[in-house]
Amino acid sequence: MHPDSVYMEVLKYLVEVTKWEESPWESYADLSGNMNFGLVLGPPDEEDKAYSYFEIRPLLKITNSGGHAVFVGETKSVIRLTNNGIVPEAETLFAIIEDAAREFAKIFLERTKDNPHIHHPIPRPEFKSLQAVIQDCLDVAYPKG
Repeated sequence: MHPDSVYMEVLKYLVEVTKWEESPWESYADLSGNMNFGLVLGPPDEEDKAYSYFEIRPLLKITNSGGHAVFVGETKSVIRLTNNGIVPEAETLFAIIEDAAREFAKIFLERTKDNPHIHHPIPRPEFKSLQAVIQDCLDVAYPKG
């Protein structure tokens, strides 16, 4: 059991599609894709310090051999953390990012099921590549001193 689970409750507040663009199927040749994550961790809520909000925006961009984007999709997940002002661990936030990526994948598969040309593996988030960004979010939301 992760130490954060003792004091933290995670409530999925919102998942919505913020961008969805698909090109005509003729442009789907030699595809490559990458996924980026926009992250915003808010400080404890001014009204109730027990809560803070974490926004995750998975963005998948698939390009063809000519470098043209044939697909761009983004979702936004807003999560309410009940952490009573205690700084969450980076690993806990990463687990939430993984969940947001899975939500994106479900939406992607559902929305593209009738387009056989767009099926492309969705990259999974990696802790090592996001660790510094997560730490930056923590440093801004919970400044030391």
